[in-house]
Amino acid sequence: MWLKVIPLAIWLVIVKCQSDRPIITTSGGQVQGTTESCGLFCTYYSFKGIPYAEPPTGARRFTNPVPHSGWSGVRDGSTHGSTCPSPDMNPTENEDCLFLNVYSPSLIGTRPVMVSIHGGGFSAGSGNVGHYDSKYFMPEDVVIVTVNYRLGVLGFFSTGDRSASGNWGIKDCVEALRWVQRNIVAFGGDPNNVTIFGQSAGGTIVHYLTLSPLTAGLIHRAITHSGSALNHWSFQPNPRLHANRLATAFGLSTTDTAALVAGLKQVPYRDLVALQEGLYGPDLPMLVRTIDFSPVVEPADAPEPIVMGRRPIDIIEDGSYNAIPLIAGFTDMDALMFTAAEAVINPGFFEAYNNNPHFLVPSFWNIAQGSSESTAVSQAFRQYYWQGQQLSAALLLEFSVFMTDYTYAYPQFEMAKRHALRSPVYVYQFSYDGDLNLAKHALGITLPGAVHTDDLCYLFDVRDLNSGEVPQTSHAITVRNRMLRLWTNFAKYGNPTPSADALLQNVIWSPINGGTVNAGLDVGHDLVSGTNPIASRYNQWVDLAGRYANNIFR
Repeated sequence: MWLKVIPLAIWLVIVKCQSDRPIITTSGGQVQGTTESCGLFCTYYSFKGIPYAEPPTGARRFTNPVPHSGWSGVRDGSTHGSTCPSPDMNPTENEDCLFLNVYSPSLIGTRPVMVSIHGGGFSAGSGNVGHYDSKYFMPEDVVIVTVNYRLGVLGFFSTGDRSASGNWGIKDCVEALRWVQRNIVAFGGDPNNVTIFGQSAGGTIVHYLTLSPLTAGLIHRAITHSGSALNHWSFQPNPRLHANRLATAFGLSTTDTAALVAGLKQVPYRDLVALQEGLYGPDLPMLVRTIDFSPVVEPADAPEPIVMGRRPIDIIEDGSYNAIPLIAGFTDMDALMFTAAEAVINPGFFEAYNNNPHFLVPSFWNIAQGSSESTAVSQAFRQYYWQGQQLSAALLLEFSVFMTDYTYAYPQFEMAKRHALRSPVYVYQFSYDGDLNLAKHALGITLPGAVHTDDLCYLFDVRDLNSGEVPQTSHAITVRNRMLRLWTNFAKYGNPTPSADALLQNVIWSPINGGTVNAGLDVGHDLVSGTNPIASRYNQWVDLAGRYANNIFR
């Protein structure tokens, strides 16, 4: 009898939402998803391969994305769209790659939305389930969106002038966020509560998005893992140099940038992508180089809307950005992934630093090579981290701690303390070393600590790295559940510990005070809140910067 009191239209919605293959109407057309399992008595809806922008091919290469014009009929959302071209030569790649994926525990009601921006050094990766299976988020009642964006030369090529202003990959993410605003209600999400989060280059893009005028009203909170716009590798100060080298390789003009860009638009995408790797000689050790094709400052006379018109530090310091709650952190041995690899690949790795101590001087401090300041800084770091010894394989652990601070921790904290002047900022270190440190296990690293990417494995089911099921009795499962609760609490409330919670050991994670890094959370076997987890090391950097650095981060 109760069926008679429900209006027919509402009943049809309920029936459709309970279908194993629900159909959602988006601004581009209809898409049919699937129902997936997230554990015992836990299911969620999955919609893969939704195009959010027109293919960036032909005349649209090296231009801003535009919304997808739509499709007819019902689009199958059971499989991912193409991945963006990268040197990895993924068999699923295609230049037509601007797709996103949506995962939701329910299509009824509204809940916080978390948009994941993948990492990969601006040149690799995708939002697909190989690294970003979002099923563990579903019991926390949030909607997850994962995004593909243009990579490498296709995503970050710039001539440094109006012919190709650059930052296409970041602009793709902006267009995806606009898609979220138009469509996420239909997937059970709240467009007025959107958290962006990402790791490594993904964390850097997240930070750039908070700085851009194009994201006003599109984002409400942000989480950056091991990456910000202040990292030395996250900004390209001389895009024209790399544009000219690319042009020379294809026999194109290096003086007429309009002709250069027109010529590159005719080159098959695979030829461009294949050439971007190894085109230039390694004039610096890998760990202290910039990335050739990465974010840039765009020219004021660019013909399309600009995502970044000034250096990040200038935008931060004058406060002209989206002042939203922020989480920023890193893993305790972030750089070990790279130091261990380079020590194997390059036998002269340590000698390069012994022979040229200026490589130890942070490039973003703008200290001249050969100067007394350079000598003072390099000697101070050598003494502090490895007691002045000559670097060798025996000091890999100590050198990796230094490079973690250089490459990730110090820039993260410098960014965090500046943002904390205008909004709540929470800092963390992820130091847990357990069964789900899948990146470390995949590389066969036996030294202690959590390496780059390990923290993502405590949020997503990283299928590509998972060699087998982790026992449910493993403490790593508890750590994963804690990470998920902290991150989704932040998405819901703007505070990762809004109240006492037994899962979180009743810990209260306090934000830092503006202008300092006086608080933090260490995510280890237990959650430990209180002071900055690397206070002594960070204070060493702050002291040296105060004494010797010039025009910092510019």
